[in-house]
Amino acid sequence: MNDNEAMEPHTETREASAAPDPELDVCSEHFNPLRALYEPNYKITDVPPKVLYQNLAAFESALKKFGVWQLNKRQKSGTSAGPGQADQKSSLPCTSKTVMVLEEAPQRRFEPHQMPMVSTVNKKHQRNIFTYMETTVGPLELLKKCIVSPALENNSKFRVRVVIRKEREIGGRVEGELVAYDKQWNLLLRNATETWKRRKYNFGEQKLCGAPVDCSARLRDLGIVLPTVEVKSLNRKNVQVKRDLPQVLIRGENVVLISLID
Repeated sequence: MNDNEAMEPHTETREASAAPDPELDVCSEHFNPLRALYEPNYKITDVPPKVLYQNLAAFESALKKFGVWQLNKRQKSGTSAGPGQADQKSSLPCTSKTVMVLEEAPQRRFEPHQMPMVSTVNKKHQRNIFTYMETTVGPLELLKKCIVSPALENNSKFRVRVVIRKEREIGGRVEGELVAYDKQWNLLLRNATETWKRRKYNFGEQKLCGAPVDCSARLRDLGIVLPTVEVKSLNRKNVQVKRDLPQVLIRGENVVLISLID
């Protein structure tokens, strides 16, 4: 007996053992799960399956549509397709209907209260003097016409005259350009001229604490410049005092009358 003849049965047994049994092949149409369950040392094949399902729901829907024997079958090529297209279609791992099942992405259906919240910018209601002036109604609404606009800054027709009071009588008047106001009739004027009347120092009792002291030099050192005061004699007992102010704030409790200067 030759050595070649002795080697032939060994090669045949190796080839037989290497060939997979179709009943134990998971990808085969003749797969027998009961035999695979009782087969000792059973090893799952390394060949990739023809169809891969994303989840159990996709597998159940395909099982209901095609049945257990049509799940792993390849797509049949069409009669009108060319040779190249037929080869391409025959190489597809699954049928067209199964492809549609695989392409359907699972969608979760949320209720409106389960949807993600839309972020909103926390904008607080900003209410200030400027927003109040825009929404004023009544007598204060007429003051909006007297406010100086930047386009007509040098126009003198927007100057107003405010009559102010003292404890028991009229204290004087202030003329200027109205900048802002509020609901308490507090007024902010600029380029104002204040005029009031007082008695001469020689007449009447002067309610002063001690002798008057000139503080202009000390204020000048601090960088404070006092407005120039003009004094004009009206009669034997009274004088008129006038001074120019770049800005002045008049409290609403001192306001008697507001009028527009022609």
